[in-house]
Amino acid sequence: MTSEPQAQKLARAKARRAENNNYQRLIKTLYSKFRKLNEVYSADIYFVAQRNGRIIECQSADATGRKPWSHPDQAALVSISLLWDGHSD
Repeated sequence: MTSEPQAQKLARAKARRAENNNYQRLIKTLYSKFRKLNEVYSADIYFVAQRNGRIIECQSADATGRKPWSHPDQAALVSISLLWDGHSD
């Protein structure tokens, strides 16, 4: 009977590890696609992802345009969210 809970623990750990690996792979893919959007199409990119209490955030450039893919400041996040809230389809 003790092997059944141990097997379940191992299965959960394996599933969690696979989920984390898939998440990291997808974040890397998004990051490279966002970089391409910025470089090729001169798009301003603001990206925020939150998972398990951790936040990954970046923006294509700061106000001076010198620090690509840095963390956006609070004002940038608020202003972009206000733009999206006001957008109507």
